[in-house]
Amino acid sequence: MPLPTVVIAQKDPYITGELANDLHAHFARVAVANSGVELRTLLLRHEARVAVLDLELIGLEEIRRMSDSFDDLVIVGTHRSPDEKLWMAALNAGAAEFCHPQDIRSILRASRSVTKHHVAIAA
Repeated sequence: MPLPTVVIAQKDPYITGELANDLHAHFARVAVANSGVELRTLLLRHEARVAVLDLELIGLEEIRRMSDSFDDLVIVGTHRSPDEKLWMAALNAGAAEFCHPQDIRSILRASRSVTKHHVAIAA
């Protein structure tokens, strides 16, 4: 069984490129969405298990809907500036983690259970 796909939806194209490059080492496939509609399409098409979402592009209500619709999806909310209220709101909406978009360690830590599960199945 292949490692899971991660879908990235970030407002800043530079950050999107950096994230995609960094995550290619940890996921079989990395897909990039430019909108909420495209995000849902890619999540379904690739059966993605992880989504890294910029809260300036994908709102809290959309995160809540995705969390309700995709039971096994790990959602990592990102934002360029730390904000405790936004962090709590993202977690309450269904995100597993909330961090700066360049905090690759936190993103990988949140997705670790997904990748470990797939590696164990593949072995």
